[in-house]
Amino acid sequence: MEERKTIIEYIEQVMKIFGFTVIVLNILCLLFGEDAKEFSSIFALGKEGIRLSTMVQFLSVSVWITLVRFLFFTDIVIKNKGVPFRTCCMIGSVLIIMMVYIWYFQWFPIGEWLCWVMFFGSFGISFVISLGVTALKERTENRRMEEALERLKKQTQQEEKGRMEENFNGICN
Repeated sequence: MEERKTIIEYIEQVMKIFGFTVIVLNILCLLFGEDAKEFSSIFALGKEGIRLSTMVQFLSVSVWITLVRFLFFTDIVIKNKGVPFRTCCMIGSVLIIMMVYIWYFQWFPIGEWLCWVMFFGSFGISFVISLGVTALKERTENRRMEEALERLKKQTQQEEKGRMEENFNGICN
């Protein structure tokens, strides 16, 4: 699970999520903004960009996601549960938060099935990308740790060999 972090690291996590979200929203504005402006408050400005109120909404979602991640991936709330259980709980919580925001801020018509398909599709794609990045990061960190451990072992063996030689030479002299 996550080690103790500072408030700065949590703010950094919020900004990473928010930054990624804003990039995706801007791309979606360019691609679908004009067509979607009738359906979604997110695209009210069409291709011109994103409203300030929408940016604040997505910033608050980023804060909620970071909070949920903290709750499920530290031992403060859930003890002795594996990563798959924690991940499922986090995804479920994030989906509930997103659905509340979709409904309350009228991000899209809740009765339109195509909007939900697109939402769940984009959520799934984002989750898979996030999972891939996390797995790659973990693999890279594990490889670095293994290399550092090997260097430490070699250094320890060399130091031990040097001490043995010194002791042997001391005995022989």
